Amino acid sequence: MATRYLLDWWVCLQFQDGNYCCSNKAVHSSTSDRISDLPSNVIENILMCLPIRDAVRITILSKTWRHRWADVPQVVFDDTFLRNSREVIEGSTTHELLMKTVYEVLLLHFGPIHKFVLSISGLKSCPEIDRLILFLSTKGIQDFTLDFSSEYPAYHKLPSYLFTCLQLRYLKLCSCIFKPPPSFNGFSKLISIQFQGVHFDAEFLKDFISNCPLLERLKLHSCVEISCLEINAPNLKLLHYISAYKCICFKNAPLLAELSIYESSFGEPDSDKRKLFNLIEVFSCLPAIEYLSVDYYFLKDLAVPDSSMRLQTTLNHLKFLKMLELSYAEVEEVSPALCLIRSSPNLQKLEIRMYCRHNDGRNPFLQLSEWDGFLDFSLNQLQEVKLQGFHGTRPELEFVKLLLAKSSALKSDAY
Repeated sequence: MATRYLLDWWVCLQFQDGNYCCSNKAVHSSTSDRISDLPSNVIENILMCLPIRDAVRITILSKTWRHRWADVPQVVFDDTFLRNSREVIEGSTTHELLMKTVYEVLLLHFGPIHKFVLSISGLKSCPEIDRLILFLSTKGIQDFTLDFSSEYPAYHKLPSYLFTCLQLRYLKLCSCIFKPPPSFNGFSKLISIQFQGVHFDAEFLKDFISNCPLLERLKLHSCVEISCLEINAPNLKLLHYISAYKCICFKNAPLLAELSIYESSFGEPDSDKRKLFNLIEVFSCLPAIEYLSVDYYFLKDLAVPDSSMRLQTTLNHLKFLKMLELSYAEVEEVSPALCLIRSSPNLQKLEIRMYCRHNDGRNPFLQLSEWDGFLDFSLNQLQEVKLQGFHGTRPELEFVKLLLAKSSALKSDAY
């Protein structure tokens, strides 16, 4: 009974939304079964909002719903799939039973599958997963998630079948080995990539990105074998990168608006072999940047162009700037940070997580009187400043003094 009330409420919302030409009066006055008479797209939307167990169970409400779950183009196997039994996948027997259940559900599905998610705690690499991918490659898959997010995952080598899924638009992989066949020419329709703990060949990534011309979102977390992060993606709008790197090159990213780059100890390369980036070269290739979040590794690798602390390219679109683990006792970190702030006249929000490093006197810090090239500017749009890890040291106080003097529109500050 509760389920019927829930459905009635959901249906009323659909009609009130104006998507269907039917008045409430007509619905309530009808003597027919309202559930059975629902439009096909409404039934499909209801079933897509439910976990697959509930989608199967709810079909007993109406004969016309009997096999509709098997035609829904979205199939999700996540931790909610096991919520009734409260099983934890431990041992081969339980895991084999899980994979058998997943495979049987797919065999009963007779329609296209546009979205498929396999993300269950404790999921292990096994041959059955390759057979699932082979099956999905014949179903017009557009959105694919495979997540082995256990504490000590065994990396699963993806079969060649995945690289025949040329309709893919969203791809999310965790703890996989991504090595396409030599004949692979990229996913021409892919718009979003999310890789975590994915292994690929050292020079593969840059070619893969350039062979996905519609790519708009790229997230890479703890991926290995990336020597140089080279971005050639004319439609890319978001890049989140948390991994080791030796060099970074934004070859073609005119639309990139959100950029986050953090060094990761996972697979960290030799720091002596890291390449310094020219601050001008990096940001002259990012004319549309609006959100920037970096750590002190990135700042230390940036070569400040000159003593005036200026960029030739003004970051007119940058609204949010976040810098992590920044030490005001280190000139090599402070200089590029100040250069970024100085070159962002429309900055609205600034966040800095400070790190208090001991200054033994050999590494001088910048004093306000020494910032001659940094004083001829204003931050008239800056409204919010957040400083985490503030210790009240002399260079920190100098920086706060500067911000207060240059930010006439400042509404909120936190330390």
